[in-house]
Amino acid sequence: MFTFLKYFIFILILISLGLSYLLYTSSGNQYIYHFAGYKLSQKSGLKIEVKSINIREYPEVIVEMNVERKAKLIFTGDLTNTWIDMDYTLTSDCIASDVCKIDDNINVKGHVSGPFSHLNITGEGIALDGNVKYNAIKFTDKFEDINLTMHEVNSTKLFTLMGQEAIIKGKADVTMLFDIMDENNKQGSLTYDVKDNNFSGIPLNLHTTVDIDNMKQSFIIDITSPFLKLNISEGTYDQEKKVAKAFYILDIKDLGALETLLGYKYLGSFYAMGEMSYDKYISISGLSKSYGGMIDYIFEKDGLKVELIDVSFKDFMQLFPFPSIIDADTRGHIYYNFRQDTLVVNTTLKNAKFLPSSIVDTIYKRSGVKMMKETFDDSILEATYHNNIIFGDLKLSNQKSYFQLTNVKMDSEKDILNANFDFKMQRQEFSGKIFGSLDDPTVDLDMHKLIMYQMDKQLDSIMGKKSRKLMEKMPMGGVAKGMAVGMGAGFVGMFF
Repeated sequence: MFTFLKYFIFILILISLGLSYLLYTSSGNQYIYHFAGYKLSQKSGLKIEVKSINIREYPEVIVEMNVERKAKLIFTGDLTNTWIDMDYTLTSDCIASDVCKIDDNINVKGHVSGPFSHLNITGEGIALDGNVKYNAIKFTDKFEDINLTMHEVNSTKLFTLMGQEAIIKGKADVTMLFDIMDENNKQGSLTYDVKDNNFSGIPLNLHTTVDIDNMKQSFIIDITSPFLKLNISEGTYDQEKKVAKAFYILDIKDLGALETLLGYKYLGSFYAMGEMSYDKYISISGLSKSYGGMIDYIFEKDGLKVELIDVSFKDFMQLFPFPSIIDADTRGHIYYNFRQDTLVVNTTLKNAKFLPSSIVDTIYKRSGVKMMKETFDDSILEATYHNNIIFGDLKLSNQKSYFQLTNVKMDSEKDILNANFDFKMQRQEFSGKIFGSLDDPTVDLDMHKLIMYQMDKQLDSIMGKKSRKLMEKMPMGGVAKGMAVGMGAGFVGMFF
């Protein structure tokens, strides 16, 4: 009995000495801190370093630790082996994750209470240059009743933290509500609002709502500014298949105000609706009645394909800084390659009529032809565009008349126009050139053809068309006529 008691007392002394070493010596404390930090790091997946543990007034405990070597976390309150009821303070000058490191002033205070299998967590403070507030219930393997709000946080920092790039940058508001969140199950919703006062030179507001049901999401997006409205509705996204789909309505009041955004000063307004999808690449299709007819378009991969159905040629050309000399009901196709910056146009024109222009005025003054009275139902327009230059041909015709504008070159950057034209209208026939500035080009008529045509008419009235053609077939008949035309053209040219 005495021997047993001796060994028992000896063991108690060893335990007391061990506890004294662990609890009351700096080297012993460091051992406990290291062990606690190791266990916490294993459970959290974070690099946690315990700096101090004060248990002198147990069960009230004060624990100080560093998280990821950047954040300082202090817990103060009651702690047992089954229960926690503690306040905490989180401070840091940096946010670090697997994808980024952000300089940021963080100061968040909160409370944790409940059994370790059912923790109630609340907190609020400053982070991401704004205010954050949250509460949730943490179970062993999941979160429930998550409520997170962020007010006027930095959207760039927020998206950087998620490993993404913020397209619209500014102060953002976020509300996240989740009934449940674990590794395999997510049920909740997210709203996101951001205001960017300088999105490519224009003010822009974004609002989006996302409902999350595990791997499937539904969403709406509203983008507004003084110059445009874009509504995206009935959006769906399958995160597992990486497939998305949505409908949209786009209303642009003034395309010219979006020059810094679009990279080109288009003119006028534009309204369209359609569908967008993503399945390995983005595809956007839609319809627009903005220009008097129907525009059916689809954008995918590197190009934009447009089908024109009875579109007003005049209204459509008002998009561009090129003057239109005609109006017509336009049918055909347009293809634009974004990578190569090239445009190809193949169209037919119905009910084509001339608009007031310098070529109309010049031809009327020199020939008396009233071009604006003519209507052409058998016409084509073919053109290409690259590096601010349009090349093309315009050919208008009906049963009695025609007007052909060929070898057209329009350079918007240098403000230069060059083209040849051929003309037969109202018993007049001649050709010429158009050159000079886009707004006020010079029209140069080929007087030889005009005078030749007038001489033929005069001879036909005197001797008849058959006799005139017979005379031209006689030896030297055509030469004499040509000499007369040349002299007449030279004389007329002195006055025009």
